[in-house]
Amino acid sequence: MLLRRITEHIRNQNWFAIGIDFVIVVVGVFIGIQVSNWNERLGFEKREEALMRELRSEIVQNIADLQAKGDAFLIGAASARRVLETADRGTAPCADGCWSMLVDLMHASQWQQIMSSWSIYDELRREGLPSDRRVIEMVEKFKAYNHQVALVLSIPPHYRILARRAIPIDVQDAYWERCYTLEDAVEVYLYPCPVPDDFSIDPATVGEIFANSEIVPSLREWTSIARVVGTALTESQKALGSDILRQIDGEAEK
Repeated sequence: MLLRRITEHIRNQNWFAIGIDFVIVVVGVFIGIQVSNWNERLGFEKREEALMRELRSEIVQNIADLQAKGDAFLIGAASARRVLETADRGTAPCADGCWSMLVDLMHASQWQQIMSSWSIYDELRREGLPSDRRVIEMVEKFKAYNHQVALVLSIPPHYRILARRAIPIDVQDAYWERCYTLEDAVEVYLYPCPVPDDFSIDPATVGEIFANSEIVPSLREWTSIARVVGTALTESQKALGSDILRQIDGEAEK
């Protein structure tokens, strides 16, 4: 209809009307482009909001994993110190209560890596998000901390190999049945751990483990690392993770 009207105005050489029609066309095109840009921007903002909610959940899960694994390392470190105290006393490792000593030897040998998941964050970055630069800087710092921890835990401790070679297999079987669980893909070490029925082991067997000249020095080296991982390294990551959550929540409130 507009095209027919313009044609008619040109035929009649009504230049004023032609000018008005031209303005109407230009304004219409401009408004259409603006509406399209507005809809695109609105869709982009909604996409970011949805991904940021998912990122928040991802960070919460990473913090929970850090908490669980940090606690596990501290349980192993505490067990290691009980073993080392016994070794430093120079007395027989055990007489009747050898089960708890063997549990400590096994707990102290536990090792696992701490690897955070960042699939949602990586998706955000591929789309040039988050728009909050501060969130990007904080997440990258969190990932750098995690990389440092991963390097520390990249190789299983030598003590782990020595202890598990020396501890009788029936003791290890009982340990896995009673002292270890897997909850939501997180390893949990139970202490104290219930004594198996009819458990009996010759104290001399435990004495032979302590007599191994490599076990105590390698345990002393490993437990120092385990304790640092369980406290300083994981705590610093958890604190930074909490700061990221506050930054995200603050942006959401604006």
